[in-house]
Amino acid sequence: MAFLLIVIGVIVAVVVVALVVLPSFVDESQIIALAQEQVRKATGGELSVRGDTQLSLIPQIVIVLGDTTVDLPPQGEDSGRILAEVGTIDISISPWSLLMGDTEVGQVALNNTQVTLFDVDGAVATQLTLKEIVAEGLNTTNSPMGLRAELALANRDGGEPIVVTMKGMVRVPKDLDRISIDRLQTDVDGALTERVRTTLSGTVMLSPLTATLDLVANLPGGDIDGDLVYASQQSPQIDLTFSSDRLDLDKMSPVASTAETDTAQDSGIKPPPIPVPVGPLRDLDMRLAVTANSLLSNGQEITGAQLLMRVVNGVSDLKYLRGVLHEGQLDTTMVIDARKPVIDVSLAGGLSGFNIDSLMTSLDSPNTARGRVDMTWDVDTQGTTGEDLKLGLDGDVNVTGSNIEILSVSAQAEMCRAIAQVNAESLTADMPATTKVTSLGGRIAFDNGQALLKTFDVATPGLAMQGTGAASLNDLTFQLTVNASVNKALEELDRACRIEERYLAVKWPVQCSGNLMGEPSEWCRIDTDSIVKQMLQYEAKSKLQREADKLGRDAGKALKKLFGN
Repeated sequence: MAFLLIVIGVIVAVVVVALVVLPSFVDESQIIALAQEQVRKATGGELSVRGDTQLSLIPQIVIVLGDTTVDLPPQGEDSGRILAEVGTIDISISPWSLLMGDTEVGQVALNNTQVTLFDVDGAVATQLTLKEIVAEGLNTTNSPMGLRAELALANRDGGEPIVVTMKGMVRVPKDLDRISIDRLQTDVDGALTERVRTTLSGTVMLSPLTATLDLVANLPGGDIDGDLVYASQQSPQIDLTFSSDRLDLDKMSPVASTAETDTAQDSGIKPPPIPVPVGPLRDLDMRLAVTANSLLSNGQEITGAQLLMRVVNGVSDLKYLRGVLHEGQLDTTMVIDARKPVIDVSLAGGLSGFNIDSLMTSLDSPNTARGRVDMTWDVDTQGTTGEDLKLGLDGDVNVTGSNIEILSVSAQAEMCRAIAQVNAESLTADMPATTKVTSLGGRIAFDNGQALLKTFDVATPGLAMQGTGAASLNDLTFQLTVNASVNKALEELDRACRIEERYLAVKWPVQCSGNLMGEPSEWCRIDTDSIVKQMLQYEAKSKLQREADKLGRDAGKALKKLFGN
């Protein structure tokens, strides 16, 4: 948006030139001097004409300024100067307006213009290439003036530039202190997945450069309607507040360059990771407030979304993101520090009562469970690519839940079969196909590309399970070791798995492994060999204890017989 305001400011400077030079058009030096004075008054900048100045009178008055520059001073404490280099400026005037005592500029055209924005240290921050800017019906009577333009914004990463076309009406008062914009339509193409169209209405003050605008935008991911405030000498410089019915953030991402990727795929080589596009964060000074009935990112939908973000000096501070995610209440914060080449990200928040089944469906994954759980997280990471950020995760995630059903696998049935096997009996009753979980709790710690299951406690009818494990964030493979304790409720499934005292004293090991995106029924198995070993140890210990007890009783009787009562 700031670039658009700069372009409009350059156009206004040209308008000023056209309006003040006409009464003395026969003197080229006077034309330039008057133009310089008015540009200096309107923008605080300096206009220089290094090329030839041409003048023709028939059939209309035409003034051509060649090799012209407008050098604008910094528009705020955190910005540098702005330099506009114009190949030619063509100004056409109606002779009849001069005869009538009025100056009517038919058209002003800027060709082959380069706008360079410098940072506070004097380095080039951004460049605009203006292929064409045409203003028609120029006046200072606050009457409508037509405006059309085409420009290209260079991609600082060397990719495809952003191409902008504009068309609309503007008004300029006699004192030249502002521009009133009436439905200025802007189309943005190039390094985006789809065309972006915005419509602006409002007022731009020229000295200092400020703007208060109504914004309507048709974006690839949805439409927005809101307010835009820009102030060159205030903080935040850009204040954007908007609402949307449906906003898909995935469709708003820049198009990645595919040349290297295609070459790598053709050669069978894994393409190099793509750096996270954080460049814009380093250039922004912005406050962003968003409300959306539906907000989508990475295939996940947040309904009733509310977002507040502050971006300044390369740090993006998400004050909050709230809404309903998979029927649960989301409330999270995030800070992205992009001031250095390696990005720092920290994330903290929670999600209460979210639906597991809904999550699995959104991931196009087999529905492994249903029910609701609560989650809290406090994690951070570092890196330059998405892969770096994933594998660099560090921190904890805590999960709790109750009344959950794990599908496609029944822990109770598997345990009942194992006990029946130990009892040397056969099951006669139908076993349940799912696992009913009465309570669940766990803590996951991220470290070195691994999700480590530090604690895992699950209670089901007849079973209590504790375990530890780990999952790879790279390929989603996992290993889990669970120790189960049985109780009398398990024998209600079948007489063959009745619980004896000896079964209560041992831990029943369950080994789980596989891929989190695979078939759950193939994940886990009960280690029957370990169970038999524990049973033998228990029997041996019990026998030894019984022998010791018997020996103690026999010794007591002998002593009583020897010494009497």
